[in-house]
Amino acid sequence: MKKLHIPSMVKNNQKIQKRRNQILEASIQPFKQKGFHRTTTREIAENAGMSFGAIYEYVESKEDILYLFFESLYDQLNTILKSRVSDQFKGHDRIRSFVKEYFHVINEIWDETSIMYSESRSLPKPYLEYVLSKENDFVQYVMSIFSKALKEEKISLSEDDIYLLTHNIIVQGHMWAFRGWALRKRYTLEKYIDIQSKTIIGSILALTE
Repeated sequence: MKKLHIPSMVKNNQKIQKRRNQILEASIQPFKQKGFHRTTTREIAENAGMSFGAIYEYVESKEDILYLFFESLYDQLNTILKSRVSDQFKGHDRIRSFVKEYFHVINEIWDETSIMYSESRSLPKPYLEYVLSKENDFVQYVMSIFSKALKEEKISLSEDDIYLLTHNIIVQGHMWAFRGWALRKRYTLEKYIDIQSKTIIGSILALTE
């Protein structure tokens, strides 16, 4: 699904991108601390160092900001992750390598990930459809990694099994963000990665019995 067009009164694309990046950065803390509905556009504008009127030169509504936030988040996640995931590992090591890189990326964008979980329901339908399509694209990407690894291990699992394993590992990564208030008190990131990697490999082996 193609990105949705968010109108701007400004014609300079470079300036639009720069200002929108400022707006998105300024929205993270209020969205996380207060939630989308309690955050005002005026507050975001002030955080971005812009006047209340100026922000509307780059977006038409607060919902536009939330959509652009999600769009940027998925772009960032995919770009960083695909640049780090190596094809040099095979089988279970391929899965372990992916889990490590994926969890590290989530650790870098954990504020944004927490907002994703809490505020996706606030998106208007056309915006939500785009976000869900991007989530499905990511699911297919992770499924391809699992499928390749299982083939290398000569393990045969059903598509339904792989689909559920994929969602499990995605949510386990997200959990480091939205349950971080508890997990970070007990585990280092590396320990969390080690435990979750063993859990997912154990699940694969259990499904072959």
